[in-house]
Amino acid sequence: MNANFFTIRRICQNRRRRGIEPVPGCGEETGWRKPGENRNPGQKICHLKIFQKNSRHAFLRDCLQPRFRPGSAFIACLLAMSIFMTLGLGLLLNSRLFLQAQGYRKLSRLSSYAAENGVKRSLNRILEKAQEISSETEINEEIYLAMRKSIEAGKTEVVGPLLEAGSVNESEDFSGFSWQTGTTAVLTDLYTDEFYFQATFGLNIKSTGRVQGFSGAGFEEVKAELVLLAGHLPLNLVPAVVEKTGISEKEIRKIKIKELQPGVAPISTIKRTSGKFIPEDALPLLARALKILRPERIPNWLLRQALGLEPGNDPVPEGVYLVEDSLGPGGLYVQGDLDRLFFGIDRGFQSIQLEQGEARWLLRFNPSTVTTHFFSPEGSREFAELPIPLVMVNGEVSELRTGRPGKDVFLIPAEDESTPAFLNGVRITVVCSGKMKITSSLFSEGLDWKNGLPYLRSKQSELIIWSTGNDFQTAGTVDGGIEIQEAPGKKITIEASLVAGGSGLTVSAETDEVEIIGSLAATSVNTGGREVSIYHSPPELFQNSAPDLQVYSETPLFHLSHLRILQWRSLR
Repeated sequence: MNANFFTIRRICQNRRRRGIEPVPGCGEETGWRKPGENRNPGQKICHLKIFQKNSRHAFLRDCLQPRFRPGSAFIACLLAMSIFMTLGLGLLLNSRLFLQAQGYRKLSRLSSYAAENGVKRSLNRILEKAQEISSETEINEEIYLAMRKSIEAGKTEVVGPLLEAGSVNESEDFSGFSWQTGTTAVLTDLYTDEFYFQATFGLNIKSTGRVQGFSGAGFEEVKAELVLLAGHLPLNLVPAVVEKTGISEKEIRKIKIKELQPGVAPISTIKRTSGKFIPEDALPLLARALKILRPERIPNWLLRQALGLEPGNDPVPEGVYLVEDSLGPGGLYVQGDLDRLFFGIDRGFQSIQLEQGEARWLLRFNPSTVTTHFFSPEGSREFAELPIPLVMVNGEVSELRTGRPGKDVFLIPAEDESTPAFLNGVRITVVCSGKMKITSSLFSEGLDWKNGLPYLRSKQSELIIWSTGNDFQTAGTVDGGIEIQEAPGKKITIEASLVAGGSGLTVSAETDEVEIIGSLAATSVNTGGREVSIYHSPPELFQNSAPDLQVYSETPLFHLSHLRILQWRSLR
């Protein structure tokens, strides 16, 4: 018998004596035999087929491996179950905390939305109330003086109705939102002169928003500024004002007012007055141009003396005169009608050319070098001072347009519509007693258009064009007004403040649209069915203008200029 068989058997017997159960293949049951042998019921052997198939070490490992004790699998299952239960409970707890945090975040966001709705509602109510107040453009002297006295004392009674309108306590059933806002004001800036005042108020709007059924709240705060003007206002500070009888509802719909700066909410569109507000007397500006004290009237002898003519009482001959004295040049005075008035730029010089028949006059000045040249049929003169930028025409101007330098120092008509007429930051006031006809675009250098709005790369120029409709000396009524005509192209751009007395403003040009970068004041408006867009700048851009170059309203006016949002933040 094979030695390996006895070895295995001895091992199995030893295991049986130690209480270890026999492994299959090592029992003494009958019926076991070696491969190839006949069965002997009395023989007790081990089956060696496994030994033939596997190696010795694998067979010994299978036979000698002890069985697990009862309960070991149950402990393993409990251990695995505890691990999975711990993980499950952790995930449930984490999910609950996450859902709770998300709920708080959602309520906080909804409360902020409610507070934001309160701020928007407050701003809308303030603008609506401002529209209502601003519709009453005209005020009397007593009201103006009372407002001025109150504001100079630092009080905010003038804007009291706006503060009341901005304080709201409302709720919305559909969304479940509710909000409560409070508005306060403080005077932050005040500019005054003998004619008017401009007050800037700082508005502080605080809003508390809630979601119905929850205790949390959101808080929003907006800081804004409101600009208010009252008195005999410079007409270039008001975007558009027309006498009530001089404009129809159809014409009002053709005029669109747009603010140049972002974040500025215009309070009113076109203003209408019940009476005359454009002054008929140009004597204050005339006295400034002539360098004389303001008289009640200007007789021939005084005018001749101011123009440097021979003493006498004869009328002033037609022509163009440059006023000058020991202090330097003054303004330009024109007696009679002008055939052409050109504005142009020539190598850093601002050029103003005037033509009467075959005669030509040219005034050139350079603000950088403080140099002035004046060319006339009698000769040329040079000054080391700048002139007073006033052009007074006691007559009408048949053609006001942009010019470009010719072969000599004089200007010729500019055919290119992209040619600028003014230097950046220059201030020129043109006043004529008769009709003023504009026949081309007039704008400053550096003007560009972005997103449909004019963009100025540097300081804005200030051109004032005023037609009085009254003779300077006799104060008799003449045919005045401003007419935009013979302007080819799809649109015409005029960067100026137009003050159209007499018959008002008339658009007869072959153009689709008129763009005014400035303001419009007129006794009447006739657009001829064309669109008129007025791009107005906030008034603080003009505070550095000399007061004596402005055209002030004849009657006191009240104007809420704009509301600008300075800061919007969430409070925690």
